[in-house]
Amino acid sequence: MLPDFPKLKEKLQQKLNHRLKQNLLLHLGPLADVPTLMFFEGNKAIIIREDGSVADMNPQEMRVEQVINSAELEGMNHEMILDKIDTMAEEMAEKQKKLSYEVIKKTAKEVGNVFSGDGKPVSIDLLFQMLEKVFQDFDEEGNPDELTFVSSPEVYASIVKVISQAATVPENNRRYNAIIERKREEWRVRESNRKLVG
Repeated sequence: MLPDFPKLKEKLQQKLNHRLKQNLLLHLGPLADVPTLMFFEGNKAIIIREDGSVADMNPQEMRVEQVINSAELEGMNHEMILDKIDTMAEEMAEKQKKLSYEVIKKTAKEVGNVFSGDGKPVSIDLLFQMLEKVFQDFDEEGNPDELTFVSSPEVYASIVKVISQAATVPENNRRYNAIIERKREEWRVRESNRKLVG
């Protein structure tokens, strides 16, 4: 009978799980900052939005597998095992991103928070119209949290170009500051209501 090392196996499992989670976050990009919630029982949940509306949330199973047969295992080294873990993390991240962006798109349509430029090139006016629709949070000092744009590299390059050119025009700065001030006031009201309820 071969010796068993349960404590060593548990430690190794923890290390591999940590590696998997870290690489998953690395491949998730901006979605890595989205808060997560652990469900311990049940097969569905609800989301209560800021406006009080309620939506069902049905969890979906996602899985990735790496099969290592015994013949392959004999020739594997540490780096090869980590490579398998990293491949699993990348595959899982791709599945999570695909589902997350589908859910975001569907939810935005449901609540009427979709903005379309109708094929027009990126302009400062379109960016301001889009900014009006974005939910904006602020830190304790009232500074706006950073926004993350997810786009193709071409659209991103256009956005950067338009913003850098527009920043030199005082009227654009005034319009931007007016939008942010309006959103800051909306945030203050939300926070006040939250504190009164809590």
